[in-house]
Amino acid sequence: MRIFVTGATGFVGSAVVRELIDAGHQVKGLARSDKAVAALIAAGADVHRGSLDDLDTLRSGASAADGVIHLAFKHDFSDFAAAAEADILAIDAMGSVLEGTGKPLVVTSGTLMLAPGRLGTEDDASIQLRRGAPRRRRSR
Repeated sequence: MRIFVTGATGFVGSAVVRELIDAGHQVKGLARSDKAVAALIAAGADVHRGSLDDLDTLRSGASAADGVIHLAFKHDFSDFAAAAEADILAIDAMGSVLEGTGKPLVVTSGTLMLAPGRLGTEDDASIQLRRGAPRRRRSR
């Protein structure tokens, strides 16, 4: 299976890439730097140059794959709202080319801000939803 992975050289992503390759999958990782390119090649993955802000690149990576695993996130906590918005746009871009194809899109996310000071559950709305952003369809 051809898998497109964002965040492929990160802490979680590098472990996921290794597991996928060891299981016989062909991995193409998103790389925004030469250092990321070198890490992906060393891991045995193919390289897809681009960034989370380049929605056309994300669409092309997703459309060429049999499935997508989205692990990337901008860790700029000085502007968390902008980072979260970039994540939403990236997920929407990749999802738009996968919709109706039966190809999977796996998304990870942190729950740090989901329910500050208490245990979060599946029933909690994200910060974006609480601020009045339109509710997106949630698949189970």
